[in-house]
Amino acid sequence: MVVISISLSGTELKEFDNITNKLGFSSRSDAVREALHRFVAQNKWIEHIDSATPFIATIVYDDKREQPVHNIIHDFKNIVKSATHTNFGDRCAEWVILQGDNDSIKQFVERISAIKDVTVCRCSV
Repeated sequence: MVVISISLSGTELKEFDNITNKLGFSSRSDAVREALHRFVAQNKWIEHIDSATPFIATIVYDDKREQPVHNIIHDFKNIVKSATHTNFGDRCAEWVILQGDNDSIKQFVERISAIKDVTVCRCSV
């Protein structure tokens, strides 16, 4: 195995250790390996998408950010095939089905992810 080094704030490390313990990991290394595996699996789409592949983005955000999210969805109407909106109190969720070229989908994900209070933007093929 290769050894890597990362820098974290004290607060980040404390939060990481707390969650690591609650999830039952035997070590920080095991938890970091799991986090890296999930990161790669969740973002591998960027290598494999083509214009024929349907793509689903799940977005969860504070309801104060509904307009910016919807503006981006409308900006990408050429690749948005369907969108569903649900409210959970002061939180909203969108499921957006996209189909288009890799660059357009990547730009959509980047723009949505850049909005303040967007807490989840998971993408799958």
